[in-house]
Amino acid sequence: MAQKRKKVISIAVLLAIVASAALALVFIQPQSSLAKGSSSSVTDYATPGVDPWGTALDGGGNVWVALPGCDPSPSCATGTPAGKIGVFNPGSRTWTHTYQLPTGYGQALFLAFDRSGQLWFPMPTTNSLGVFNPATNSFNQWKVPTAGSGPWDIAIDSKGIIWFTEHYSNKIGSFNPATHAFKEVATPAGNSLPYGITVDKSDNIWFTENNDAVALIGEYTAQGVLQEYKIRNGSTKGLTPHMITTDGSGNVWWSEGWVAMIGKLNVASAQPGTNSGVTEYAYHPTCANCGTHTSGISVGPDGLIWFDDSLQSIYGSFNPGSGAFSLYNTPTQSSHPHDGLKVDGQNRVWFDEEFAGKLAVRG
Repeated sequence: MAQKRKKVISIAVLLAIVASAALALVFIQPQSSLAKGSSSSVTDYATPGVDPWGTALDGGGNVWVALPGCDPSPSCATGTPAGKIGVFNPGSRTWTHTYQLPTGYGQALFLAFDRSGQLWFPMPTTNSLGVFNPATNSFNQWKVPTAGSGPWDIAIDSKGIIWFTEHYSNKIGSFNPATHAFKEVATPAGNSLPYGITVDKSDNIWFTENNDAVALIGEYTAQGVLQEYKIRNGSTKGLTPHMITTDGSGNVWWSEGWVAMIGKLNVASAQPGTNSGVTEYAYHPTCANCGTHTSGISVGPDGLIWFDDSLQSIYGSFNPGSGAFSLYNTPTQSSHPHDGLKVDGQNRVWFDEEFAGKLAVRG
């Protein structure tokens, strides 16, 4: 009888272990394979300004690069000169224009084009939203209503409304170019540090809440409802959701800062207030003593998820179908590839090497 009871208990323990493992895999999905590649297919080009940051692609395929001239930690020093914006032509592999922001402007960090070809950029140091019209070679700017809000990343919806995160004031904001009206939406947490922002095909706004004590994915729906999604139920120490994007199926992907992971929210399975539909994918850093920070992220036309790690000085891709990561060294060592990673329509991967003062391209 005692032997039978022991067998029943052993089976119960085994089932509990299996159930726990299955539950963990819902949230943390380790890579299936890892291949460290070379940087031989990548070329980089010195930028016409210091500390290249965000990038944007125009209708002609040119790459526009924000050149703030400082590394905001978390802000550029008072008195830092106005930044620049450079334009790189992939055909000629040359910088065709460098635009100096006017006196009284701050430093552009992130860039986005509207449908009319105007380039928008937040300026956290001067708490302003700026725009450049290439057709008229003219700049304009507007102050964000909340003082010291730190307007940060930027996205534009199908109606032409400009959306941005307010990194210092725990809000997201919008600006209507037709009426010049601002709207601001606060997150429930007073220390959420909104960072990356993107818009999906239905005009829902998705953004990251970058503080690891919060570590949420936010959504401001097209109907004007703020919703938040957990990434994990357990400890979020070091988990700082950073840049964010969407794939062709409408799923949301983000980089996870200090934990060497990228994350995905399957929107069809998502439930606000939970981490239903969330999977995290871990890669193995190639340098054991360098630290890690997963920064930029973008989805290619072929469905691969591209990202970079600024402390490892690597970039890589993740194949959602196979679960495999491929990692590559940046062409310049210790270059700090950062938030400006973008994949263009020809599947070329562009990224800034901030500390090397270069723009790199693979493909």
